[in-house]
Amino acid sequence: MGIRSFLAGRLARRVGPEHRTFAAMTGTVLGGSHAVCPACGRGHLRPDPGVPSLRKCDDPACGATFSLAEMGRTFALEGADIRDLAHESRRQAFVLLLAAVLIAVVAAAWAIYVQSRLTLLGAVLLCIVVLASALVQRYRAWQLERGRMFEARAPLGAFVAAEIDALLGRKRP
Repeated sequence: MGIRSFLAGRLARRVGPEHRTFAAMTGTVLGGSHAVCPACGRGHLRPDPGVPSLRKCDDPACGATFSLAEMGRTFALEGADIRDLAHESRRQAFVLLLAAVLIAVVAAAWAIYVQSRLTLLGAVLLCIVVLASALVQRYRAWQLERGRMFEARAPLGAFVAAEIDALLGRKRP
């Protein structure tokens, strides 16, 4: 019996569906998830190392390639209103921000009540994940509003500058 099989056997009994959901959420927030290939439905679209503006299916049986411009046109043709999608992303970001504040307040009160610093540490780590999800939603809304959904390099610098300008009340041309 190896170490991995020993740990897998013990964790299988201890990790419930709520823990798997949390692990899946942190994987998408922190590790990123790739879109499912529309051609085969089995593989995921990953960047092509040779050409940064292409996405290639990682399923060896499919191997379909899509350009970012083609993906943008497909997104635009789905009939979804960009303003509604951006508004929904901003609403989700606000709800996640409120959830992080609520978690922090309740966990701080509980940590003081039970006199446990580890409870406070766990709450801080949970709040970091929830705030990262809120930031992802704000970024998605910004991308939708500016029409910068599919680019070879993520425009994080422009996003941060726009968020700082919005916080300070400045308008950019």
